[in-house]
Amino acid sequence: MSTLKPAGAAASQTLSKLQLAAPIAGWATVLEEVPDPAFAQRMVGDGIAVDPTSAELRSPCDGVVLSVHASRHACTLRTLTGAEILLHIGIDTVSLRGEGFTPHVSEGQSVRTGEPLISFDMDLLARKARSLMTVMVVANGDAYTVTHRVQNRSVATGEPLLEISGGELAAQAETGTETAECRVRLLIPHGLHARPAAAFVRHARPYPGTIHVGLKGRSANGKSVVALMGLGAHHGDTLTLSVRGGRAAQVAQELAEQVTLGLGDAVRPLAEPSAAPAEKAPGVAVAPAQPFAPGTEVLLKGTLAAAGLAVGQAVRVNEEEPALSQQGRGPQEEERRLAEALAGVRRDIEALLQTEGKGSAARTEIFQAHLALLDDPEFTGAAGQGIAIGQSAEWAWKAAIEKHVQVLHSLADPLLQERMGDLRDIGRRVIASLTGQDGARVPANLPPGAILVANELLPSDLAAVPPGRLAALCTARGGPTSHVAILAAGMGIPAVVALGEGVLRVPPGAPLIVNGDRGEVHVHPPEAARESTQNTLRARAARRKTDLATAHEDCRTSDGVRIEVFANLGRPGDAASAAAQGAEGCGLLRSEFLFLERLTAPSEDEQAAQYQESATGLQNRPLIIRTLDVGGDKPLAYLPLPAEENPVLGLRGVRVSLRYPELLRTQVRAILRVKPEGVCRILVPMITSAHELQAVRAVVEQERRALGYAAPVLVGAMVEVPVAAVLADRLAVHADFLSIGTNDLTQYALAMDRGNAYLAPQLDSLHPGVLRLVAQTVEGASKHGRPVAVCGGIASDPQAAPLLIGLGVTELSATPAVIPGLKAFIRTLSLAQCQEAARAALELTNGDEVRALVARTWQSQ
Repeated sequence: MSTLKPAGAAASQTLSKLQLAAPIAGWATVLEEVPDPAFAQRMVGDGIAVDPTSAELRSPCDGVVLSVHASRHACTLRTLTGAEILLHIGIDTVSLRGEGFTPHVSEGQSVRTGEPLISFDMDLLARKARSLMTVMVVANGDAYTVTHRVQNRSVATGEPLLEISGGELAAQAETGTETAECRVRLLIPHGLHARPAAAFVRHARPYPGTIHVGLKGRSANGKSVVALMGLGAHHGDTLTLSVRGGRAAQVAQELAEQVTLGLGDAVRPLAEPSAAPAEKAPGVAVAPAQPFAPGTEVLLKGTLAAAGLAVGQAVRVNEEEPALSQQGRGPQEEERRLAEALAGVRRDIEALLQTEGKGSAARTEIFQAHLALLDDPEFTGAAGQGIAIGQSAEWAWKAAIEKHVQVLHSLADPLLQERMGDLRDIGRRVIASLTGQDGARVPANLPPGAILVANELLPSDLAAVPPGRLAALCTARGGPTSHVAILAAGMGIPAVVALGEGVLRVPPGAPLIVNGDRGEVHVHPPEAARESTQNTLRARAARRKTDLATAHEDCRTSDGVRIEVFANLGRPGDAASAAAQGAEGCGLLRSEFLFLERLTAPSEDEQAAQYQESATGLQNRPLIIRTLDVGGDKPLAYLPLPAEENPVLGLRGVRVSLRYPELLRTQVRAILRVKPEGVCRILVPMITSAHELQAVRAVVEQERRALGYAAPVLVGAMVEVPVAAVLADRLAVHADFLSIGTNDLTQYALAMDRGNAYLAPQLDSLHPGVLRLVAQTVEGASKHGRPVAVCGGIASDPQAAPLLIGLGVTELSATPAVIPGLKAFIRTLSLAQCQEAARAALELTNGDEVRALVARTWQSQ
């Protein structure tokens, strides 16, 4: 075997092979399974992962210990041939700061294969770490490559696990003599550990010149993860970046900017006395551009969050951040102040929960979640650490909240990003209590027809407003599944979100028309338009009263065609109110409410109780429960799903259920336990082939027989991707019904992310291309006599109803609030007229033309 010479030394390419033993016992798997992009995407290096069953890390080879990380969760060895092997126990274990780890070696020590390196408390890590997954990677991958690995089976400590080959590096070409140096402060809370070190190297390696990082008289190769980790750089340290080669100054500046931004980790600014925190969390309001000129009509387009129509005047929300003092009055006093503030906020939220109002089921769940956040040890623990080093309670609490806001902001999942508002809300409440400020962001005296305009609204903003005082909401940021959107829908307040920075140019008092049905906000509309809208609202109010009187009757077209109108539900508490609105059943119960935002999967008993509550609330009308629809875009803390570059196209929906069949079996058993038998139907999400549906059916049949369930179990397939619509005739062979999820179908068909505010105005489910996919679905299903439902957003849009009916859809599952009006409208339609309009719509070129066609055909709507 040859010895690896330093980079830059002239050498011929000589290869050597080396066997690495398993450093720990457990299940060997590929890096893609590791829930950390730095490892899953091989940013640190190539190698293998082990889900451990033992609690001691041993040396995989003979070599020398290059470093033991300060947090004792990782160490690096250099083999006799020069390969640098990083061993890393668990994910995000750096945050434990050494708790639970006992190192048995030190830097510079020689070790033999099988000698103990680090032992750890497995129970403690299982409770506090994101994952126990332990990785072994080749950190100097520019010189060594993995040629063989053992994977997808259990391994014992010491047995062969990885084979690597490598050789001497060729001399590095001279790229120029330009040099540059800059200094940058490291603001990553846990220092330069594996993930940020790998991110730095990813930016540095493409540069042909040399890069070194200096700290306290030591220097490390900026293209080596191991060398950077070996610096032991901590939060607040100043790094010196030295670059040699062409464009040296530019490269040094770019690398410094990446360090400042955190290299993919959240940053914690260094606070200075009497100054506010240096970094604002994402979403905090900034000074808007020049306000729109009075009388200048402007149309803003965003994302529909809560349907409805409103006319009123703009009321700006106060989003200024209070100035905070960093210096505390001693740890004991600050701990007392924080404890009192947390107790006071708890009392306030508990008082809110005692009040009744519209949307109380969603309201209760949201503020119960806020109570849980108050007790979250991540926040109280982080704040306690700040107080211990002399910070004030408010400063330490804000830093703790902002740290986690940054983490959510960095995730690709829009659903989790929308939870940032809840964190900010809790942060604001506690800081207001600590500083003795009112904390109210919404003015106490709202004018008639008040329309709140904000960068972002928080749940407590709405909770503090008396019922009937708000006309609508419109925000620059936010999403349709945020808690504010859920509250607005429950209160019957139209809301449009993701309007962008333009909405911050709306001056206070400006007249507005908010069209929640179309996701539009009209600024400074003409007087005639405002009066016309007011007339429309008065007519709607009168019509709604009439519609409610007949809402519980069956829904049929004017020529007798039966159309079922069901409700979409997000939680059991909504079932009874949906039935009161005339829902003939539930066409989509999103079971994710049971699985998200928790650390363990719900038990069979817990699921069965929640599903039973929904069935009881519906008074035993049909209840269609969608099996778990999570995945890369909606990760679960207790499922080791791999990191994905494009999670919307990755492991989600039925793919997750089939990958974790016991999770599916538990859910199926819980559904089958609901009484009376036969009231529940099962809907399977993200189906793309018949064999996926067959696999789920097999599980349902096995559990049905095991439970002695006598009634037939209807199983349906969701049509959410274009291929499912094209293959509807194949799916219908195995499905009892098809249900079209137009939200996902639209984003996949138009290749537009429905969480992208810039694309929101173009994401139209009435696009003729989407309607053609609906037509294909109905045509395929009809070959086998299967009914087709629509449970996506357009089922709640009256403009879509005649087209969907004309295309052959026989069930619409809509938002409960629109059901009375939707049923009344359907009763005015004739099938022949709907079919004629649908045929014409399929020949048009865009959604606007389709809507114009509907408006011309049914002027009164």
